[in-house]
Amino acid sequence: MKKQFNKLAGWLICITFAVFLLYLKDNMGYIGAALSGFATILTPFIYAFGIAYILNFPYRFFHVKLFGRIKKNWFQKVNKPLSLVLTYVLVLGGIGILIAVLIPQLSENIKYLVKNVPSYVNSFTDYTSDFLTWLKERFGFDVSFFDNFNKYIITNVSKLADFNNVGKLFSAVTDTIGFFYNWIMALVLSIYMLANKSFLCNQLKRLGAAFLPTKWLPTIYEIINVSDQKCGKFLVGKILDSALVGVMCFISMMIAQLPYAPLISVIIGVCNIIPFFGPFIGAIPSAFLLLLVSPLDCLIFVVIIFIIQQIDGNIINPKIVGSKVGLIGFWSLFSVMVAGAMFGIPGMVLGTPIFATIYTLIGRKTRKRILMKGENAEKVINMSVISSRSLTNVKAPIIKSHGDPENEAVDNAEQIFEQVKKELRNEAPEDNGES
Repeated sequence: MKKQFNKLAGWLICITFAVFLLYLKDNMGYIGAALSGFATILTPFIYAFGIAYILNFPYRFFHVKLFGRIKKNWFQKVNKPLSLVLTYVLVLGGIGILIAVLIPQLSENIKYLVKNVPSYVNSFTDYTSDFLTWLKERFGFDVSFFDNFNKYIITNVSKLADFNNVGKLFSAVTDTIGFFYNWIMALVLSIYMLANKSFLCNQLKRLGAAFLPTKWLPTIYEIINVSDQKCGKFLVGKILDSALVGVMCFISMMIAQLPYAPLISVIIGVCNIIPFFGPFIGAIPSAFLLLLVSPLDCLIFVVIIFIIQQIDGNIINPKIVGSKVGLIGFWSLFSVMVAGAMFGIPGMVLGTPIFATIYTLIGRKTRKRILMKGENAEKVINMSVISSRSLTNVKAPIIKSHGDPENEAVDNAEQIFEQVKKELRNEAPEDNGES
C-alpha cells in the first residue's frame, strides 16, 4: 500500500510540474515583464554593490594597512569613518577632476568632428580614387569593388554631419531621470554597504548556517574566496592599467600634435578594459578617424599605439594585474568570445575573471580526485595514447583494498587497456569468461 502511495505521489508531482511549465510557457510575456520590473527596482542595489566592491580595495588600504598600524585607542575609534571619507573623497574627487577636464574638450572634439565629417569623407574618397586609378593604370586591376566601398562610406558616414540628430540623442541619454536616479542612489547605498560591510557579511553567514546544510558551507566559502581573488583584484588592476594607457595615449598624441587627442584617448582607455580584443576595438575606429583627417596622422597614431601596447603588455600590465587570472591565452580568448557572444560588452569584461574562477575550482577538484586515485591515475596521465609501445609496455598495477570506491573504475580501465592493446596488435579480443 505504501509503495503504491509513493508511486501515485511521484506521478502527481510530475503532472504538477508539467502543468507549471505549460503555465510558464503561456504567460512568458507577463513573467518577463514582472522580472524586468523587479530587475529595474534592484538596479540601484546592483550598481551599489559594484561600487562598494571596487572601493573596498582602497578602503581596506586606508583602514588596515595605513591607519591600522596606529594603535592609539582614540584614533582607532575614528579609523573607520576616516578611511571611508578618504576613500570617497579621493575617488570621487579624481573622477570629478577628470570629468571637468575632459568633458569640455570631448564636447569640442565631437562638435568639430561632426562639422568636418563631409570634408573628411571627400578627402578620403579623393585619396582612394587616386590610388585606385594608379592601380588600374599600372597593374590593370579591377577596382569596381573599391568603388562600391567608397559609395558606401559616402552614404553612411556623411549622415554624421546632421548634428541636430546627434545632439537630440545625446540630450535624450544624458537627461534621462532614471539614469541619474540609479547612480545617485547607488552611490548613497554603496556608502552604507561599505560602512556596514562586516555586519552584512555576518548576517549572510548566519542565514547560510541556519538554512543551508553545514557540509555545503566550506564549498560556498571557497567559491566566494576564489571569486574575490580572481574577479575583484583583476577588475581593480585592469581599471588602473586602462587609466594609465589612456593617459599615455593622450600625452603621446599631444606631443605628436595629433587631432582629437582627448576623444581618442578616452576610447583607447575604456576599450582597454576588455581583455584581448579591447586594444583592437579601441584602436581600429580611432585609426580610421585619423585616416579621414590625414593618412600621415593615422600612421603616426598606429606607431604610438603599437609602442604603448608593447609597454603595457610587457611592463605595466604584469606589474598591476599580474598573474591574478591564471589562464593561458587560449582560455582567455575562449572566455572573452563566449561571454561576449552571450552578454555583450559586460560579458567581454567579466568573462575572463569569471571563467578563471570556474577554471580554478575545477582544477582544485580535479587534483583532489587524482590524489584519491593514487599512483594509477598518475601513470595513466603520463602515458602516451598515440604510441602503441607505451600501451604495451605500461600496465598499471591494480591495487584492490576493501571498501575502495575506485576499484570498479580501475577494473574497467584495465579492461579497456587490454582491449586497446589487442586492437593495436590486430588481434581479436579474447573472451576472458568474465560477466
